Amino acid sequence: MEPTNAQAQGLYRLCYRLTNRIYPGWQFKSIELVRIDERTKNIFVLAGDGMDYEVNPSGGYEP
Repeated sequence: MEPTNAQAQGLYRLCYRLTNRIYPGWQFKSIELVRIDERTKNIFVLAGDGMDYEVNPSGGYEP
């Protein structure tokens, strides 16, 4: 299963925000797991400190 173009761009933006210091006081987060849920077609991202996100096929993401 392949992600949509918008979904791949959303994943890139999310990973960039998690692994770069873009705000004062922002803590770097490691990315532990990236997986596509074949039932919902969402990309699941597990980041450091137990944070998890889902990137939907339109490219939006939410915790």
